[in-house]
Amino acid sequence: MDQKDSSWINRILFYYDLVPISLAAEGGLTRVDTYFGRFALKRKVLNDRQVRALQTVYALARRLVIDAVCPLPTKYGDLIIRDQATSYYLMPWFQETVDASNLPERYHHLFHKAAQLHRQTMEKKQECATLYQGMVRVLGQRQMIWEHFLYTAEHHVYPSPFEQTVLQSAFIYLENMQRARDFFSRDKDEEGKSKKMRRALCHGRLTPLHLLIENERSCLTNFENSEDGFFIVETAALFEQAAVMLERKQSDWRAFYQSYQSACPLDEEEQGFLQHFLLFPSAHADLLIRYSQSETADEQWFVSRWTRLCETHQFMYTAITKMMKEEQKRKDELRKQKEAEEKQEADD
Repeated sequence: MDQKDSSWINRILFYYDLVPISLAAEGGLTRVDTYFGRFALKRKVLNDRQVRALQTVYALARRLVIDAVCPLPTKYGDLIIRDQATSYYLMPWFQETVDASNLPERYHHLFHKAAQLHRQTMEKKQECATLYQGMVRVLGQRQMIWEHFLYTAEHHVYPSPFEQTVLQSAFIYLENMQRARDFFSRDKDEEGKSKKMRRALCHGRLTPLHLLIENERSCLTNFENSEDGFFIVETAALFEQAAVMLERKQSDWRAFYQSYQSACPLDEEEQGFLQHFLLFPSAHADLLIRYSQSETADEQWFVSRWTRLCETHQFMYTAITKMMKEEQKRKDELRKQKEAEEKQEADD
């Protein structure tokens, strides 16, 4: 690390009464070794909203509401040190014991920590009509991407290998999108009132890289984009992300779902949202756009990528919906058993 870098780091560490023994760049962080321990120094451009988000999370973590790695206060009590457009903050260092390349293990932890975050910051239900209307707009945009691609492919005399592959699976995805549209178009309940769902603190950027794992302890970090919201959206997006990042043979979707559900059980409306959100995956639409904009497309790569996305998505969706049905069956059996017992008591 050159003298210029050491200079600004020393200036920042002055606010913490720390003198570095050694410095080392570790990804997007600077590892700082001092006589008082090892720390991680982060340098980032933060706006006022992001600073407030970090302050909110710090307060929650201090009260042991959530398990998070947050900025440490300076000797003046500040969490963020701002220098014109750049901000700095110091965090305790985690010696991670699960390699960043071990995505299945990291996702298993991530689903559980996300569920704990949502459960521990849970708020009362609020009307979600605006959310449902937004989902209809997003779905409409993705459907337009599909329809444009299919229209172009069908008017080619000889569709390319990738276009032929997409055409073979188009029907099921278009049908799924219509199912999702039907669900999200019903933003009223049976009594004509706006549907409601629970809100909680959402991380904003849930990825395996924003989870620190040291032996038996795991904590979320990088809360700059956190905010209150309908947490089921973040949960659904996490499942969709994992389906893109993991190979089918690496994915135990039952374990992922159980890991989340054990810490933050979803109610019936939230399960319906998750199930229908996953019917119009963004990765498929993004790949169609990428192919359409590519001047010299690698047909073999696009076909392989599309096939993998479809297989993983189908495997994930089938596993999750099967578990939801099993849960509902158990609930129905318990309800019938309870009704039978109450009837027996009444007869006696």
